[in-house]
Amino acid sequence: MEKLTIKRDSDALMLRYSGEITLEITGDLKRRLDAELEDADVKAVIIDLSDVSFMDSSGIGFLVSANTRMRSSGRSFFLYKLSKPVEKTLGLVQLLQFFQILADENALAALRG
Repeated sequence: MEKLTIKRDSDALMLRYSGEITLEITGDLKRRLDAELEDADVKAVIIDLSDVSFMDSSGIGFLVSANTRMRSSGRSFFLYKLSKPVEKTLGLVQLLQFFQILADENALAALRG
């Protein structure tokens, strides 16, 4: 069962998704992210992908688009705890270097300062 949770921590927004990121869900993910980004105080978005079991090309497109939009507006964008399927998918399309990836809790804590 798919589930999206959104948490605010000061000026950072963390989205955690469980399940498959496919064409059926990416439109909703984009709308939810856009609604949260209407708050000008959000300086960073962290997408937790630790419980994503599968991601298709529309999921990749969602991440690339969100990363590009955040960076072009002077905000930060991070992927957090890639699941093995997500890591494999992003590796196959040579996008692991495109994203800033936080591998674990220590990296997240260092980001928060």
